[in-house]
Amino acid sequence: MATEASTPRRKLSAILMVDVSGFSRMMGRDEEGTTALIREFHTRTQSLVEAHEGWVVDTAGDSVFGEFDSVVNAVRCAQAIQQTQATVNAPRPPSERIETRIGVHLGDVIVQDYHVYGDGVNIAARLQAVAAPGSICVSEAVYQQVYKKLDLAFEDLGVQELKNIEHPLRLYRVVESRPDQPAAPPQAPQYAVPMPSTWQPAPPTATWTAALLRSESLIPLVVGVYLLATPLGLSPAGGVFPAVGAVLAGVGLGRAWARRTGQHGYFLIALGVGIVLGAVCTPWRSGTRGWVLLGGVVTVARGVSKLRTASVKKITVSGSDTTSTVNQSEIYDLIVSGSRNVITTAPGNKITTIKISGSNNTLTVGRDNAVAHIVTSGSNNTIFVPSGSGITITANTGSHNQVQLYHPD
Repeated sequence: MATEASTPRRKLSAILMVDVSGFSRMMGRDEEGTTALIREFHTRTQSLVEAHEGWVVDTAGDSVFGEFDSVVNAVRCAQAIQQTQATVNAPRPPSERIETRIGVHLGDVIVQDYHVYGDGVNIAARLQAVAAPGSICVSEAVYQQVYKKLDLAFEDLGVQELKNIEHPLRLYRVVESRPDQPAAPPQAPQYAVPMPSTWQPAPPTATWTAALLRSESLIPLVVGVYLLATPLGLSPAGGVFPAVGAVLAGVGLGRAWARRTGQHGYFLIALGVGIVLGAVCTPWRSGTRGWVLLGGVVTVARGVSKLRTASVKKITVSGSDTTSTVNQSEIYDLIVSGSRNVITTAPGNKITTIKISGSNNTLTVGRDNAVAHIVTSGSNNTIFVPSGSGITITANTGSHNQVQLYHPD
């Protein structure tokens, strides 16, 4: 009686591929002995996969195909396999030693009837083929998720073309960290093209005292305070003095504020407040006062706008067939307008808006990323977000764009 096939479903999985180096040569020399060694290897490896919360999809020939919900567990399992195999090989003669090569990739796969299909599986198999005997080769997607979580170092192997894989990928080799020579993980490659700004903030001054004592801040501030004080008895003057004094005080305080913080918008805010106070304190005709008040409010608004513009970068990916990592500590907008790009944001990034207007792009939002808006207008784009982050598409005018969850730990 035929069993009805289950419905295929997509998910983000960590794929582990293990292969025995020189298997054909070993079989040619001793079939029965090699078969016994391979069976022992399969049993041992399957136990390690299950111990790390994965499951073995297939054990065809000399290989083991494992699937994990957690990429961290997948890399830990790969490390355990290599360490255990090294321990088993130590007392054996060279002819009976099994040298394994391992590839690990994080990607979108299709699961149906206890089988796993998809480009993510093919990439993991190619990574295993690239790995040297006794080593582990991982993709950039895996590296970005684990390099801060595991006590391992990674050697950047650069961007490489893989057989039958359409797009080149950046690869890393896992290197054991040693207590006497700890290896720091390499800096993540950056794909960052900040848009030019009309104003570059000056370096902030160390203290408020230093900022206030500068002549461009101190002189207008002192004069402004004096003019504000004249109606209180320091001189018989009056009239427009309070208005001029408030504006000058705003200029002085604004310059000190901008110098202290390095943000020009604070100067406009202080100036606008000074204009408003000057209008309120001066007995002008109501019409004139209204226009001055409006000017002060507009100046404050411009200052706030300056602050927002100065604090948000724009990082643009406009090409095609690019594999890139965005690793920015500052707040930024991420704009993807090309096609078939594979983009990853590093853990902890702060993203105001993600805009995707191209097609067939894959974006993985890193762990602990703060994303305010995702706006899509292209088609067939897939966005992977950490489970529990609550990140969703806020505006979608394209077609077949989707958000999928993955487990970062």
